[in-house]
Amino acid sequence: MKKRLTAFLLCLLLTLIPAVTAGCSDSKVNSEEGGATAETPTADAAQDSAEEEPEPTATRLVKDRYADTDLGGYVYKVFAIPTDGHFYSQVAAGINEVYAEEMNGEIINDAIFNRNALTEETLNVKIEPVWGGDVGGMRTQLHNEVLAGGTEYDATINRMDYLGTNMQNGDLLNIKNIATIDTSDFWWDKNIVDSFTLFGTKLYWISGDLNIYDDFAAEVIFFNKQLCADNGMEYPYETVLDGKWTIDRFYEMAKTAEKDLDGDGKLAPKTDVVGHCEENDHVKHWMYAMGEKAMDIGEDGSLTIRIQEERQIRAVDKLYSIMVEQGMTYTGSSTEFKAGHILFLGTMLGPIGGLRDMEYEFGVLPMPKLDEEQEHYGEYISNGWCTAYGIPMTNPDPARTGIILDAICGFSNETLRVALYDVLFGAKFVRDEESVRMLDIIFESKMYDWAVDFTWGGSFQNLYNGIYNESHTSTNNFVSQTAKVMKVINKGLEKLVKSVSELDY
Repeated sequence: MKKRLTAFLLCLLLTLIPAVTAGCSDSKVNSEEGGATAETPTADAAQDSAEEEPEPTATRLVKDRYADTDLGGYVYKVFAIPTDGHFYSQVAAGINEVYAEEMNGEIINDAIFNRNALTEETLNVKIEPVWGGDVGGMRTQLHNEVLAGGTEYDATINRMDYLGTNMQNGDLLNIKNIATIDTSDFWWDKNIVDSFTLFGTKLYWISGDLNIYDDFAAEVIFFNKQLCADNGMEYPYETVLDGKWTIDRFYEMAKTAEKDLDGDGKLAPKTDVVGHCEENDHVKHWMYAMGEKAMDIGEDGSLTIRIQEERQIRAVDKLYSIMVEQGMTYTGSSTEFKAGHILFLGTMLGPIGGLRDMEYEFGVLPMPKLDEEQEHYGEYISNGWCTAYGIPMTNPDPARTGIILDAICGFSNETLRVALYDVLFGAKFVRDEESVRMLDIIFESKMYDWAVDFTWGGSFQNLYNGIYNESHTSTNNFVSQTAKVMKVINKGLEKLVKSVSELDY
């Protein structure tokens, strides 16, 4: 669907270019004798045109689906992260993902207003937020209200890792049991559905086009175009498209850009030019870029811990060699990146709003692969940044809630989803076709994991990030440390799977 949206937006840009060629519709080449004009279609072309039915839009599909649905003015309430809560302010001031009081000219706000208006008109409902406090408190409040036998809202939106705790506590309904939500519809995030469905039949949260933070939660690489030019390096776009964007190529470019500006014999992002910085969790993000995950849970609930597999150990060894032994990676932030001191900055896509006033031109890239044999790029998605919806176990009419969520998500495809791209296109780096394609690759390569970020996954994060040290003096003890904690890891994950298997709703 994102490819279709990209094509739509590119066509829209093209329509803004004045038509100056001789083949325009107002250019008359018809002779006075009544000869055929250049625009006259042949019989075959007319037949082909008639046979090619346009693909129905999400808006059309939702309107047709609910043409005969009337929910009688029902007030749909959603327990919502408040405006500027979570990480919202890093995108734009005054936004959330649920509700807009009125149109105000801000892209995300107005898209949410229009989406909600479409939903309210189509279903005869009223959308009303119930604002929560901090997201951790919302997790606890939901649990306490379910324990008390009720809530004042139909659905909740929160960080996905916090919904994981609510799932384990038995606070959420199984979305797969709600017939009015078809998780195969293209407006739902297929990666989340596939990754978090257990036993083939159990799914307790969902995201899609009604969210923006399932996309802003992607770990990406921002790069300084000026530093590329200064060092005689091509922008890596073609390398990415050719499938050759690997950590070795990344390292080569990073080391080329390094400069000891203050001449003290040491490199630091505040005073010199360094090739690569991560804001936090230096190693964890890269494991997913290399196509690796900490664990898999099969449809039957079987656990596969992958941290002792040969390819994953090879990926860790590669990261240790380049990041630590060869001194490629430093800790830095958007502040040093904006100042022109970093070639490659690894961080979430969400903070892009803070780069709008950057003096230098910059671009975005997917995370590099381990090697060219790796089939696909991988984009780590933070379960702590990503937002998702859950339905409280005490909801009195899940089918009705499913209808409303489905309509909101479907209508978001041509409102909020387009606004998301508009925000990205409004930044400096997304003014060319190559950058558009990079975003497509990033969004198509999202990887979710049951392990890291969730409360039961701390051991995995510690194992990965433990091989990195800012002074580049750490030792690579990943294999030995893994062996020490395997028993604890297995016990925690078995508890997770057992708790979900016992949920009967």
